[in-house]
Amino acid sequence: MLDTEPSDPLPAADWAPVADLLVTDPAAVEVLWQADKRRHLKPFLGRAADLATAAAELGIAKPAMSYWIGRLLDVGLIRLVGTHKQGRHVRRSYRCVADRLRVALVEAPLSSYEGVFADFSTRWMGQAHDAMARSLARQAAQLELAIAHTGAAGLSTTILPRAGCSAPPDDFLYYWARLWLAPEQAQALAQEMDALWERYAALSHRDAPGAVPTLVHLLHVRETR
Repeated sequence: MLDTEPSDPLPAADWAPVADLLVTDPAAVEVLWQADKRRHLKPFLGRAADLATAAAELGIAKPAMSYWIGRLLDVGLIRLVGTHKQGRHVRRSYRCVADRLRVALVEAPLSSYEGVFADFSTRWMGQAHDAMARSLARQAAQLELAIAHTGAAGLSTTILPRAGCSAPPDDFLYYWARLWLAPEQAQALAQEMDALWERYAALSHRDAPGAVPTLVHLLHVRETR
């Protein structure tokens, strides 16, 4: 063998992944809920990959990838789908058992919920921060950072127009706030935000003449203790 791989049965000739699968096995759920674990499934989702290909895609060593192939096989998330000879060596290819996997939230520990949102945000927030930083760089001559004490909350920072400078055109909107609203007011705000999203999402067309990419992030959540 060229690489050390888990031993597994020969692939079934008539096997094919399902389009969609609800995962309920606790061992598989544990892998899927943890971002640092489920990343090892990426090379096998919607396609087949061998150990070397998967290790290269994830940027990890082959022995580590071998461990994760064995782990994913054990919990039933991937299957052997093919073998082929390369010289004196045999390479095995694996594929996820479904092209889309689902896990019920009730199956996950509460502590992992924050991790799910962090995983959602990693890509988008990086792009948004980069775009906002470029915007500030364009307007830097007209802006300054104001720092003030805010009691128990500590220091607050706000970006304001410099003294004697007019406010530059807004390149972006960025608000964080805690609003104290009656239940019906909070519901009305959520409905307005949802309607705003639906309205402009319907107008979004990548190939429309003059269309420019615009990042949007709407957040409305009841704060509870």
